[in-house]
Amino acid sequence: MSKQSNKSNEFEEAAIPVDIEETIEREEKREPLISRRKLLTTLGLGGIAAVSTGLWEAAGKSTAFASDQSVTGSVYGIAQKNRKKELLDILDMHFCLSVKLEDLRAELEPDPMLAYYVTNEMQEGFFRYDPNDNTTPDNTGTILVSSNGKRFKRIYGDTLIASWFGTKGDGITNDTLALQLALNTASGHKLFIPKQRAGFYLTGQLFIPSQIAIEFEPGTIIQAVDTLSKVGPVYERLIRIKTVKDVYINGNGATLRMNKTAYTSGEQAHIFDISGSENVVIENINANDSGGDGFYIGYFESTVAFCRNIVLRNCRADNNRRQGLSVISVDGLTVENCRFSNTKGTAPQSGVDIEPNGQLDLLKNIRFIQCVSEGNTGRGFLVTLLKPTAASEPIDIIFDRCRTKGNSFGFSMNYGGDGTKAVQGEIKLIDCMADSEQYAGFSDLSFSADSAKRSYIRCRAINCNTVNQPDDPYGYGSSFIVTTVPAQTRTVIGNAVYTDCESIDTRQVPLIKRGFTLKKNKTEIIRNVAYFNCTVKGGGQSIYSIDPASEDLHAEKHPLPIQAFPSSGAVKFDYIGFKITNAGAAGEVNLTLPTAKAAVTYTFFVEAAYRLNLVTQPGKTILTPNGGKTLIGTDMPGNSIKLLGRTDGQWEIASSVGDWLL
Repeated sequence: MSKQSNKSNEFEEAAIPVDIEETIEREEKREPLISRRKLLTTLGLGGIAAVSTGLWEAAGKSTAFASDQSVTGSVYGIAQKNRKKELLDILDMHFCLSVKLEDLRAELEPDPMLAYYVTNEMQEGFFRYDPNDNTTPDNTGTILVSSNGKRFKRIYGDTLIASWFGTKGDGITNDTLALQLALNTASGHKLFIPKQRAGFYLTGQLFIPSQIAIEFEPGTIIQAVDTLSKVGPVYERLIRIKTVKDVYINGNGATLRMNKTAYTSGEQAHIFDISGSENVVIENINANDSGGDGFYIGYFESTVAFCRNIVLRNCRADNNRRQGLSVISVDGLTVENCRFSNTKGTAPQSGVDIEPNGQLDLLKNIRFIQCVSEGNTGRGFLVTLLKPTAASEPIDIIFDRCRTKGNSFGFSMNYGGDGTKAVQGEIKLIDCMADSEQYAGFSDLSFSADSAKRSYIRCRAINCNTVNQPDDPYGYGSSFIVTTVPAQTRTVIGNAVYTDCESIDTRQVPLIKRGFTLKKNKTEIIRNVAYFNCTVKGGGQSIYSIDPASEDLHAEKHPLPIQAFPSSGAVKFDYIGFKITNAGAAGEVNLTLPTAKAAVTYTFFVEAAYRLNLVTQPGKTILTPNGGKTLIGTDMPGNSIKLLGRTDGQWEIASSVGDWLL
């Protein structure tokens, strides 16, 4: 059969073939030959777009792809150009044969010069017979094999469509095999998953291959069968991204989910399991109602003990059984503008849980940016460091402009060990906010002062302690707290810095009692905690509540907070960094100092015209130019003195105005 030589108009109707006998023979066989013009007229918008590759090529060059070249560059290669050429070749053919899939499989003597156009609904497209191939297996979507072994190959552009492989998307048919065939075939290319015809796609566990871009049509729903294995060691997840590279998934708002009522035991039935993989980007997708986690990042069943360069962007995880997101081991994780909500079922029941399984696991280059965690039974954002040690690689975690609301605790940094069990590194929380948490907005529980530093920068806790339990041992009616839990004893806790942080209570009946708390629950020491320009607003809350077991403390605020003593009393560590006065006194005031601790400072100021005396604990002194004194004082308004604690339990004069030695 001759080909049209004039290509000036790709859609020009082909000339009638010169081989009249061939035409008559085909008419006798009643084979439905159609011309190019007629064919393109019957294709409709979707078919023409698929032929021209314009629709799919445009999707492949979306903004998200452009920003993740390491992923998409590996997905698209030379094959893209070859397919464009094949599509143009189709338009050069004189005739196309309109057939059903079953017709191709029954075809015994195909013509390599014909284009076969399959008309089965949702599987439409061009096929050509390849006389040189007798080995490629039938995958139902891009390769069809006839009953006598003839191979028909689909001609397509940059994108495969899942429905080509026989998906039903009716909420009844199990589409596992068809979807897995589509995924396997799309390796190195792009796979488009159209919206279900009715209900949802029903599927078992699916494995994502390397070098693939997957795009869902908006409104797509994929639901797991109710029979995923919940019993180890053969746990099943809905989506497995296991030991692969270069994966991009754009959900366009699609939802992947389970029937949660079928998963009331166990905790491993996750929606997404990303294990031992590299260069994975998932965005604009919902992972809901799982029997485990919405997203899991680690190394389950993988020969690679960590993930590298993982991005979750604009994702949602709602109503999962164990976690919205679990992070086990990763070097390079960005979670941006994601929401984790309503986790309930089995502990820890947090929005996010960063919790390594072993000493060699990595928590490096982890960034949460403008994420929200709300309504979870457990914590909003939880970091649990039971397994890392001093021999582990330093951790590096930043929460940037993240928000929590309505969880048990908002942000909880837990369980960094003592001594040889103390992992190094730093956790930073920058411009984060905890709102209406049941207990503390920001908590450090059993986190050793030997372990990684925690830096809280411009963080705010608003209207927390909603359960109104001011003496709870772990929340203590506080917005910010450092303490321990009995099950995780520590020799010393601390190593936290709070800068420009604020405890706010705007309720008509305030429930926060303490803004910033250091609380001893057993025999531990509290050490190396600093507060810079931290404030409280609203209610009758104190700025600080500091246990006497604390040492190496620093508090600095400008202007200094003021504590007035109109009568004699004891100076507590709660007043570190304060300006302490005798305002309102009607007579002499004696203030008893605590035993000094390193770096603790107090400033005393005489306002009322009565003597203000500073008295030490028995056996302790205030070091002066005239030797150690157990009592110093003055009655001159305007006189002031700043005392600095020493490691030996004595006080020394850091500065003074007026004579305090009379």
